[in-house]
Amino acid sequence: MLGYILALLSSIFFSLYIIPRKLSKLSPVIFSFFMSLGFFVSTVVLYLFQPLIQFQETPSLVLFWSVGAGVIWATAFVLFVSSIDFIGLSRSNQWKNLQGPVGVFLSLFILGETTTINPLFALLAALAVFLSAVFFTASSNSKEKILIKGVLFATMAAVGFGTVAAIQKYVTEQVGVYTQQVVWSGSIACSLFLYILLSNKFKDIIRASKKDIGLGLGAGIVYLGASCFQLFSYKYLAASIGFTIIQMNAFWTITIGILVFKEINIRKYYKNVILGFIFTLVGILFLVFARR
Repeated sequence: MLGYILALLSSIFFSLYIIPRKLSKLSPVIFSFFMSLGFFVSTVVLYLFQPLIQFQETPSLVLFWSVGAGVIWATAFVLFVSSIDFIGLSRSNQWKNLQGPVGVFLSLFILGETTTINPLFALLAALAVFLSAVFFTASSNSKEKILIKGVLFATMAAVGFGTVAAIQKYVTEQVGVYTQQVVWSGSIACSLFLYILLSNKFKDIIRASKKDIGLGLGAGIVYLGASCFQLFSYKYLAASIGFTIIQMNAFWTITIGILVFKEINIRKYYKNVILGFIFTLVGILFLVFARR
């Protein structure tokens, strides 16, 4: 039961950490960098509480997987943030949530969870999430070119996030949570900073306002909650199950996008919104039933 509770809490933080993006005027890459910096610093601070928390973790070469995961996640996050700028939080989140089926399939065939998960239900879940994303995307007045670009970016982000989820499950089993988070978040921040230097965008960091910097750093700190609860849930649940429950963030994120940021005209597109919610729920239920 504890694993399910941790995964559910993680889903809430996964919805909250991206809200600052809607309030920031920074470019996707610069916002992602400040977010990663806030995340990295908070993981280091948490790690320094080792004498109090008394966790026992032994660093190993397995952590190199976390370095790779950091590079993948950094790329996926920039794509996700970019997609939000194109098609909004509600729509981009649904395409990004294809990460659920992606993570499940990778857990099935790479981590060997086929003994606990039925691939057919995982496939049906992927189809349901896809249909949900289609309905939410159809409730847009944006130009077709912008929609396609936003959908493409969010879908690519989904593949990246799903891949990282499988890597995290493996590293959690081999090493633990706290050390993994420091290495992983450090890799994210370094990857983005290196890209910024190579693309001559360092001046954009200097020009960033205090408000935007605060929003980025705040997003990173909130993401620590999402990451911690997710990784701890992996101690009690199969990755294909824990990552599925975390996809409940779809409900919180869509609700925030519609009610707070007015991204979708609920009166005009209420049928699409209802169908989108239904298929979101169906997708999550399929993944839950996928457990043998």
